[in-house]
Amino acid sequence: MDMAIPSAPAQDGLPSGTDIVERLAEWAETQPDRLLYVELLDGVAESARLTAAELETQAAQLAGLLEAKELHPGDVVLLIATRPAEFLVGLFGCMWAGVIAAPISFPRRPDHLHSRLEPVRANAGAVAVVAATPQGPAEVAVLEKLTEGNLPVVHLKDAASADPVPPAAEREIAYLQYTSGSTSEPRGVTVTHANLAANLEVSREVLAMTPDSVNVSWCPLTHDMGLVTGALTSVWLGMKSVIMPPSAFIRRPLTWLRAVDRYRGTHSCSPNFGFDLCVDRSTPEERAALDLSSAVTFINGAEPVRRRTRDRFLEAFAPSGFPPGAHCPGYGLAEATVVVSATPPGDPGTVLWVDADALEKHQLVLREEGEPDVRELCTDGVLGSGYDARIVDPDTFIESEPHAVGELWLRGPSVSPGYWRREEATKEAFGAHLADGTGPYLRTGDLAFLHDGAVVICGRAKDLIVIRGRNIYPQDIEQSTELAHEALRLGGSAAFAVEGESGAELESLVLVSEVDGEPDEREVAAAIRSVVLREYDLHVSDVLLVPPYSVPKTSSGKKQRSASKRLWQSARAHS
Repeated sequence: MDMAIPSAPAQDGLPSGTDIVERLAEWAETQPDRLLYVELLDGVAESARLTAAELETQAAQLAGLLEAKELHPGDVVLLIATRPAEFLVGLFGCMWAGVIAAPISFPRRPDHLHSRLEPVRANAGAVAVVAATPQGPAEVAVLEKLTEGNLPVVHLKDAASADPVPPAAEREIAYLQYTSGSTSEPRGVTVTHANLAANLEVSREVLAMTPDSVNVSWCPLTHDMGLVTGALTSVWLGMKSVIMPPSAFIRRPLTWLRAVDRYRGTHSCSPNFGFDLCVDRSTPEERAALDLSSAVTFINGAEPVRRRTRDRFLEAFAPSGFPPGAHCPGYGLAEATVVVSATPPGDPGTVLWVDADALEKHQLVLREEGEPDVRELCTDGVLGSGYDARIVDPDTFIESEPHAVGELWLRGPSVSPGYWRREEATKEAFGAHLADGTGPYLRTGDLAFLHDGAVVICGRAKDLIVIRGRNIYPQDIEQSTELAHEALRLGGSAAFAVEGESGAELESLVLVSEVDGEPDEREVAAAIRSVVLREYDLHVSDVLLVPPYSVPKTSSGKKQRSASKRLWQSARAHS
């Protein structure tokens, strides 16, 4: 595969550098005082700022320190950091040196070193750890444990005394993006500088970003959406990004929108649950005090977008001046760097009502709102230029007929060459060919269809529930049941199938559902069963009610239904 970095299209006022390292160097030379990053460590007070010149100097110094530690272009290091500004210096320092960073969240406890960090280290073949200053005693203990091992630790704070070096000429691979939840059998997506440059161009195009845009993000920098869409667009376009850690948002969700107000934010991104959280944990008085009229594109991604979430958020924050068209459903995945599609600014997304029986047969029959036996789906926007998308029968590899649901296959310059040091997985996911030999394509694993040029995601193929020959999408069941009782939390349920008594097929439906307070469990479970029976003609074999935030999710907010299944199995084994 030709991995040459494509030339970036000429744009007025933007550097001509063809990769992000060159872009940073040009910003630092031509506009050294251009503010790229503002860090809000607690979500409120500014804790750090990085101009183009400051980021370049610190990146070049870290590269010099890595060189002094005898790390060479092509070597892999684990990059662990908690403060956003330090993380970005660490990443750009590695890219400056041609060293391949594998970002990973700071392990919270020493015992996580073995269960979470060690599998990634082994797969990556990491020869060192680049670590930020630990925050609090727990992270101090983790770092002390790390330094006792045989993997050398490069401390970011030591880079201040190092001599800066020029950018390495050899820097084909930008970083390794370990996919969400992939710790037991980690898969690191190889993101090349060519992939990154292409996807940053897609972000500029579909999200309508300019050098004057202002990004405000709480999404984790170790995840593709938070890293590329929420941060790296700043260096590519010269725009300002205001970044807070996810913990600040989770503690006080409105800190995100208050930062949008304060900095006149135009762009942001969040999983679906983030929009719900802002509604659930704010008062009408707090919303009325906000001015969100600057918003242009707020991507709602990571999970299938829910109309109820959109409508609740737009209604709740209408007094804040949030433009309805700024809520933009989108779709992406790490294997394609991140952004694949998004609704254009000004378009909050189209809601489709489809025939439920036909959908179970992977056929698309459009219906009208309010008709019986319909399912509601939201479009996920138009594809970025450069993508070749096909809807394919996952069993026959034949491209599906129009108005049919199939697996979404992609190819284009944003698509990664594969998983790091996983040849078989790479061949399976990235080497797919249509029955007529056209390819290779990336198999996304997502069931979808195209409607008037827009992508519509139905769900993950591996999460599909098959009961008595029917194809049931867990997202549909979850959305229906979460409205069954006032104690059930929106976005806090997971539906999956378990083996029947014969073990021959998946035939029993189970739900794990989060609840607020201490409701009557029998009443809640009965309400769930009643809704599923009425709307899907299915029997729920078991319901497990759990406290808030118990349903496992990835760092990007995606539900981990297999982990939810293990949670249920463990709970029932001990009951």
